[in-house]
Amino acid sequence: MLRLRDPQESLWYEILPPEVRTLPEDLATVDSLLDDERFFAPFREQFSTSVGRPTIP
Repeated sequence: MLRLRDPQESLWYEILPPEVRTLPEDLATVDSLLDDERFFAPFREQFSTSVGRPTIP
């Protein structure tokens, strides 16, 4: 099973200062492109299975 998001926040993420949690502008642009559902469509079809352990997002 292909999991793309983890609903649980990491402990390490919680202890980071707020200025470290925000991405620089260029990386935020790339992050928004990678969040597009069209990007993951080919991978979802290939790796979507009900057998085995779920992937780690």
